[in-house]
Amino acid sequence: MRASNIEMSKSEITAAPTLPVPSNAGRRWGQLCVLAAALTLGSVVSVPAVAKGKTSTAAKPASKPASKSAAAAAKPGKGGKAAATGKATGKGASKKTARGGHVARGAAVGAAAAAAPMGLEHWSPGNAKSDQVEDAREFESIRATAQTGDAKAQYLLGSRYRFGKGVKLDLAQAVQWYRKSADQGYAPAQSDLGVMYANGRGVSQDEQQAVRWYGKAAEQGDGIAQNNLGLMYAEGRGVAKDDAQAAQWFQRSAQSGEAAGQYSLGVMLSSGRGIKEDGRASLQWFEKAAEQGHADAQYNTGMIYAVGALVPQDLQRAAKWLDKSANQGNAAAQSSLGFLYANGQGVSQDAKTAARWFERASKQGYTLAQSNLAAMYAGGQGVDKDMAKAYYWLLIARQQDPALQSRVETAEQELSAAERVRIQRQVSAWKPVRE
Repeated sequence: MRASNIEMSKSEITAAPTLPVPSNAGRRWGQLCVLAAALTLGSVVSVPAVAKGKTSTAAKPASKPASKSAAAAAKPGKGGKAAATGKATGKGASKKTARGGHVARGAAVGAAAAAAPMGLEHWSPGNAKSDQVEDAREFESIRATAQTGDAKAQYLLGSRYRFGKGVKLDLAQAVQWYRKSADQGYAPAQSDLGVMYANGRGVSQDEQQAVRWYGKAAEQGDGIAQNNLGLMYAEGRGVAKDDAQAAQWFQRSAQSGEAAGQYSLGVMLSSGRGIKEDGRASLQWFEKAAEQGHADAQYNTGMIYAVGALVPQDLQRAAKWLDKSANQGNAAAQSSLGFLYANGQGVSQDAKTAARWFERASKQGYTLAQSNLAAMYAGGQGVDKDMAKAYYWLLIARQQDPALQSRVETAEQELSAAERVRIQRQVSAWKPVRE
């Protein structure tokens, strides 16, 4: 039985953060796979409830994991009707890259905007707990080797300074060691040095230098650098904007097996930017990246199967991919997965699980999930009925979706003046927290 108060967007596939909506967006597939302006390549990695598209930038945390789909106003009434689409706010997407799309997080989303890097980096300390003593020993060993002129060790030493692994974080030292390694032709160092220049970390921001170093590594066949270089061409950063060049570099990156490049190529193919539009080919690349664990690609893949525009609708497969993306912290996927559980589509209907996913996405600042969570509280679906909490989440969601005003007013009628003031104060102090 379909949950009457919960809705999922019908045009939500994630796209690359700073890419504009293509002129052919009016076409059927163009509408489904819209480049959400989130070419998000950044640190260690990484950019579509029907699907949207984005190109990939590595972990570019965002201040607005938002989706650019228009929010559908919900009809007023008790419980309210969740918006069909919605903008996401919070630490999910940076000004230049957006992690969330509807169906696809970039992406991902998927760090604070101020810290969001433009471009994927090769090395990161990982999520494992750090052993400070062992880290320090490893650092000293790497430093000794680096001082002999070993290019790989120099790169690794720079990476330790870059992330403060075994030593105090020092971006200037990171750049120094990256440059020593890059000057010897070590591709990972050249690529990561490009990221430092692109973001002004440890060095004055210089996008032309970023392009130069990305290019050196890309010509050596480095998949991450190829994707990063493609992003620079796609956004016109440090080089004249050139979608055809961007698509070519994304293609080379994708063919090298790099998940970020596969995702980015899928985005370009979905909208025909710099390359002939081919929805089925875009899905194939999204799936390849999804199989490698790319959260935004998993989201886009899931949404494409949920919509059934390019392939026969397969809600079970959609749920599988959305679940994988959601568990990586992709707010858009969490919201869409909540919708599937609320309505028993592709999964067994489970209101409690739906509410849990809506809540996780809501805490990250995903507006559609916030309005849906409010509907759950207003109607007592999967959670105890609580108009105070419904009002709380509606107030937060309204900040990005003014169309929710009528639902806010309906909730206010069931609360005392004192309760409204208390909740309004709580909302004024609320801040999104990215997973």
